[in-house]
Amino acid sequence: MSDCRKVLSRLSLFVLLSLLLGMVPSERAQSEPSADYLIGEYKLPASLDTSVAADTETELWAAVYRPKSSGRYPLLVFLHGNHGTCGFYDAAIGVRLDDGIQYTESGTCPEGWIPTPNHLGYGYLASELASLGYVVVSINANRGVNGASGVEGDEGLNLRRGRLVLRHLEKLARWNSGKESAPKSLGFTLRGLMDFGHIGLLGHSRGGEGMRAALYQYRVAGSPWPGRIGPAKFEALFEIGPVDGQTALTLNARGVAWNVLLPGCDGDVSDLQGIKPFDRMIMRSDAYTGLPRSSFLVYGANHNFYNTEWQQSDAVSCSGQSPLFPQYVGSAEQRLTALQSVIPFFRAYVGSKKLTSLASLFDPSQPLPAKLQKVTYFARGYTASLQPRKNFVIDDFEKPAGISSRGVANIAHELDAYTHGDAGWNHDKRQRAAQAQWSLSGAYLQVNAFETGVALDPAAYRSLEFRIKLECLDPLCDGDLNPSGDIDFSIQLVNANDSLSAPVALSSVAKVYRPVGAWFRVPMFQTVRIPIKAFKGGDLRQFRGVRFAFDRSPRGVISLGNVRLVSSLAGSAGTGVTMPVLAAQTPDQTKRVRSTDKNEIVSITRHVGDGRSPGVAGKSFVEIELASTRRFGVTDALPELKIADKSFRLSRFADGRTDHMIFTVSDRDYQSLPMDAAPKLVIGGAPVWNFGPLPRD
Repeated sequence: MSDCRKVLSRLSLFVLLSLLLGMVPSERAQSEPSADYLIGEYKLPASLDTSVAADTETELWAAVYRPKSSGRYPLLVFLHGNHGTCGFYDAAIGVRLDDGIQYTESGTCPEGWIPTPNHLGYGYLASELASLGYVVVSINANRGVNGASGVEGDEGLNLRRGRLVLRHLEKLARWNSGKESAPKSLGFTLRGLMDFGHIGLLGHSRGGEGMRAALYQYRVAGSPWPGRIGPAKFEALFEIGPVDGQTALTLNARGVAWNVLLPGCDGDVSDLQGIKPFDRMIMRSDAYTGLPRSSFLVYGANHNFYNTEWQQSDAVSCSGQSPLFPQYVGSAEQRLTALQSVIPFFRAYVGSKKLTSLASLFDPSQPLPAKLQKVTYFARGYTASLQPRKNFVIDDFEKPAGISSRGVANIAHELDAYTHGDAGWNHDKRQRAAQAQWSLSGAYLQVNAFETGVALDPAAYRSLEFRIKLECLDPLCDGDLNPSGDIDFSIQLVNANDSLSAPVALSSVAKVYRPVGAWFRVPMFQTVRIPIKAFKGGDLRQFRGVRFAFDRSPRGVISLGNVRLVSSLAGSAGTGVTMPVLAAQTPDQTKRVRSTDKNEIVSITRHVGDGRSPGVAGKSFVEIELASTRRFGVTDALPELKIADKSFRLSRFADGRTDHMIFTVSDRDYQSLPMDAAPKLVIGGAPVWNFGPLPRD
């Protein structure tokens, strides 16, 4: 039997059994082999691999998608997020529900359940990429990772996820070099197939921070991984709805092209914290690489349906936007937004023959493809390079209000309010912003680089770039989204003699929409890029600053960030085609689920220096066990137990039950809590679990 027929036979058997159990959604056919590519799978026996985890068994399990023809191809590695590891078919709703985590520790599921094939949920992307000449390895992180107990300094286990990725790369490198033979179960050889000089990464949710962790742990001084894997050139990282800050390390995406896709109706990672790495990276110089970073906010998309195996929506509301998804099965429209962004991203940035023209998709001064614009709205963030010589910073707003980054006074004229501060609760604290509020025609904010003016080289800086978001403090954000944008004003260059260039209307170069979200509105920065040549009468040879004249919307509140001149040339068609009118959900659709759950503090147990709880070595601590009739769920957002003014993040499920959760609290912190403190449990955008006062001895 040929390799292709063997793969087809195994896959068909898997699909048949899964269909009999009702586990596989109808789009499974999208990931079956075609004439252009093959699919195989390897799954090595679980073991206590201390290079990945010191206290629990893990396994190397992945699907491999490869071009059918022989050759040497760029390598792409995918990693899913935190999700149940065992699922059962619910006949009432017609989908598989992944409510169990028994596989995490035991490698088995209860009778009538199957191990959740989390890694197969990106087959619609992997198969397309394989047909275009990539080897794609999609990792399953069920054993010892998904749903496993957090540890101190790695509460979300994303450092562990990073090590799991590196362990796969080590094994793939050995199969590629011929030092070991790939498992026969794979159905084809990998020898000489993968080019480790061109590697791209994709991570969904905790898999996103996990991929940043893999980059860090491969590159950090003294790392054993380069010796184990060999030379590896990581070229790009694409993250979907990622988490951030679930480890003790601050993880950025250094040395790679990077994009984050943010689902506008994310009900799990509902604060869209995946924007924070972009915030951090744009606020620092990166002298050794000119690679771009970008963000891609998709209105109406939820968290789960970018993985076709996750068959229940994480969001039941969609504030201020039209949802792209039903409650169950999945969404073809939402998958299209991934296909039309993930595929061009890797083709533009990974491989020996990069199609760099496809990268224009991520530049907000360039039009989006009509196919995408027919689906929903998008808001893009972008910087072409972090190199200092390619960016002339006018104001990052890190100084007191009224003073620019260059130590020059800004001018606030007839504004109701003007402040400098952090960019908001959902952005990284290092990201700074100016907030301006107006209600009078003729109001403006002038951001100055020089007192009177200095000659800059017009050939060195070809575009003005800034970040903006609309804040909603009044009825401005009620009703349907405006296809032309929800706010408008003029931008002008200021010359040395205080003369002004011709104005450029914001609405002519960008569409800025109101905040949206799953449960609550999340104000989100997007980038505006304007060619210098668009400012008629402006002259960089006598440059003073930039004026934001609030003359087009009668009132508003905006935040501005990262105003700079950049060397990359902006396009002139960022608004693209006319957008459709997309109605916001009506109040009955966006009404938040009212919980009737019963919550209980099961026990409070003190342990004196025995290191009994995972991640706690030789310390005195207290374990607080909680239970609820509403399952806590295996989410990507990190559970946080809030008691009085303290927050605790180190948790685990009790005995594999997702309706019982145990939090570990240091004895010192516990003793400092007020006697009448009533805990509440927060997990992403889910309704809060409230508990009665802590019982005391």
